[in-house]
Amino acid sequence: MRRKLVALLSALAAAPVAHAAERELASDTLVKERPPVASPITDRFALRATWFKGSADTRVRLDPSVVVPGITGTPIHAEDLLGLDDAIDLGRMELYFRFGARTRLRVDYFKLNRFGSTVLDEDIVFGDDIYLTGENIESTLDYRSLSFTFLHSFLKRESFELAAGIGVYLVDAQAAAEAVDRNAREEESGVAPVPTLALDGTWRFARRWAVAARGQYFSASYDGIDGTLGEYHLDLQYRWKPNFAVGLGYTKLDVDISVDPASGHDFPGLFRLNTDGPEFFLRVSF
Repeated sequence: MRRKLVALLSALAAAPVAHAAERELASDTLVKERPPVASPITDRFALRATWFKGSADTRVRLDPSVVVPGITGTPIHAEDLLGLDDAIDLGRMELYFRFGARTRLRVDYFKLNRFGSTVLDEDIVFGDDIYLTGENIESTLDYRSLSFTFLHSFLKRESFELAAGIGVYLVDAQAAAEAVDRNAREEESGVAPVPTLALDGTWRFARRWAVAARGQYFSASYDGIDGTLGEYHLDLQYRWKPNFAVGLGYTKLDVDISVDPASGHDFPGLFRLNTDGPEFFLRVSF
């Protein structure tokens, strides 16, 4: 009888401990199975559509096709001299892929096409033609770039990620001018690759809010081309749904490519584009 009583008392004493252990195990299971908070740090794929509204400052020079020492095209401030609009109102597109936990690829496309019509207030050498003061000139200036940026996160936490990498911009520029009254037209276009070094950071400071910043820059000279490119971006985004975010940002882009006329490259002799402004974007991800 005494043995049965001791066994019963031992079982009653062990029951709370067993229940506590079961509750702790269940709690650990729930914690382990809880999905990570949706954010730019956890996204495996993202598509971002951006409306960019900024300003532009452009310089261009189109050299004669026959190289004569000391003779080049006239450096032109396109907004002032050719009447191109200095306000930008356009869309952009960006794709984002994550391979593994720390490796990412960002693909970005930027396109800016403008048209101007003006009466020249000075003589200019543009390609193989000379446009005279008082002539009615119509011009187009197109810029497109497709960039690929590979990033590796050297610091990654649940709410913070910092990465570095390399990128390449394929820059396509086209400049054309036409004297309307005499039907004289000059045009030049070409593609130049520009490599960059990249730094990228993201901080999720609340469950639905994140801030992201990135910069890319490089300057180099090769085969008669001097190229400098810098792009800097900052944004604040709100994760409205697990797979959908909206945000506001600011982007600055500086491109400066100068080509030696004697190098034989099919590219305008000088192309400089400085643009910056605010943006609004929608981001779909999973």
